[in-house]
Amino acid sequence: MKKVIYYFTGTGNSMRAAIKIAKRLQDTCIVSMRSNPEEVPAADCEVIGFVFPIYRWTMPEPAVRFVEKLQINPKAYIFAVAMPSFILGDGCERLERILETKGAKLSYGAKVNSVANYVLVYPPMPLPKYAVPKAEKKLDQIAQQIAFRKTRAYPKENKFIPKLHQKVMEPYEKLQKDADLPFTISKNCIHCGICARVCPVNNISIVDGKPVFHHKCAQCMACVSFCPQRAIGYDLKQEDIADQIKEFKKVPIAKMMGLPAGRKRYHNPYITAADIAQNERKVDQ
Repeated sequence: MKKVIYYFTGTGNSMRAAIKIAKRLQDTCIVSMRSNPEEVPAADCEVIGFVFPIYRWTMPEPAVRFVEKLQINPKAYIFAVAMPSFILGDGCERLERILETKGAKLSYGAKVNSVANYVLVYPPMPLPKYAVPKAEKKLDQIAQQIAFRKTRAYPKENKFIPKLHQKVMEPYEKLQKDADLPFTISKNCIHCGICARVCPVNNISIVDGKPVFHHKCAQCMACVSFCPQRAIGYDLKQEDIADQIKEFKKVPIAKMMGLPAGRKRYHNPYITAADIAQNERKVDQ
């Protein structure tokens, strides 16, 4: 029996969840959604999982595109674990709609509230020393239920979120093409290339020893959080990009974006940059 879990991750929360569930299932492959979906099909799998964070109150766009192109067994036991910080949004509904186009449906759905890592706007919260153990405990419970192939309706979007999304998130989403322009690289950069290796959407190349951003940023904060020198900053006031981000600066969320020198970064304490850089691994136990 083939079992596979696909995960999308920036700072490791979803990868950690995939690993814990795979250990409980045993003999299970975990595959990053940064992979080419045509090369990692699940057409002959009997258990298929999807684990992903919630970005801008929905399933991350790169994860959506991955699942849309993925071949799956519509008769499989399919589960989803969404990893929001606070607001779930329509992440599970969006996945279910994609699965329906493939003649499949979710057998089990759950959410695990995790540390919010959008450090461009706020420090990690809730405090990792409390939030991480709580998430670990809940993942143990979820993994056991999935191992016994329990059925469970997926968590749905709060009825008030769509109106808030239209007001708060839609203007911000339209400006995503410019979202990586304010990233800065300080003299602390040691040219290690970790930022490029952990980026889940291949948005970073190393040119002449320095990171170059290619304007398809998912805003996952992997590059910021895993940089060993804290060399990646964010500055909306740079003169050389001022004309390109005039509209960006008008959006309420964008007005708050920055990276004060003392702000803490976050990545899941069980996950390393080397782990993130892997695309596929088998978990036997």
